[in-house]
Amino acid sequence: MKWRKTERPTYPPYIRFAPRKITPEMPSYEDIALDQALECWRAGQALEAGRLIFESLPNDIPPKWAAGVLRLVLERSGVRLSLFEDVLFIADHPPQWRHAHRTFSNVRDSLLTLDKKRNRGLTSEEQLISSLLSLSELVAKVTYNATDPLDRFDDDSGWWIAASLKGFVDRWRDPYFSESAWTVLSSRPH
Repeated sequence: MKWRKTERPTYPPYIRFAPRKITPEMPSYEDIALDQALECWRAGQALEAGRLIFESLPNDIPPKWAAGVLRLVLERSGVRLSLFEDVLFIADHPPQWRHAHRTFSNVRDSLLTLDKKRNRGLTSEEQLISSLLSLSELVAKVTYNATDPLDRFDDDSGWWIAASLKGFVDRWRDPYFSESAWTVLSSRPH
């Protein structure tokens, strides 16, 4: 196809626009998603912030990203359980990701056992552990899904990590933790 310099090229009908090069002046998709996510986070729309962030992550990042969120919350809570360490270990080591479904089941069993006590009322420590177990379930789901299994967990599991984290931010009302939460949530671990 020939054209003069003053004419614009015509593209076949299956090409709707010419590809654009990303320049330093032009923000990337990830930057735009993070800006939108921050607006949602500040507006109390943590689930939408989680969707924007999670969907902008490269494929090999979600387990480590999710583990970073869990690690931050565990450090702030001071709670130490081997079950949480198992979730973190598996998420941090890609060859172990295939074991995340079994770890999810262990976390779910612990959560169900704790839920049976809800009728009599949970102590504040039990409520905290219940919330930590729920977050750990999400991390295990995201980790297992990273193996691209046939029996995937819900694809929105990663979105809920942000909502869970926002629940801890609201619970503790600690400005330093709140800032750290956004930093970890919006980071890209290596």
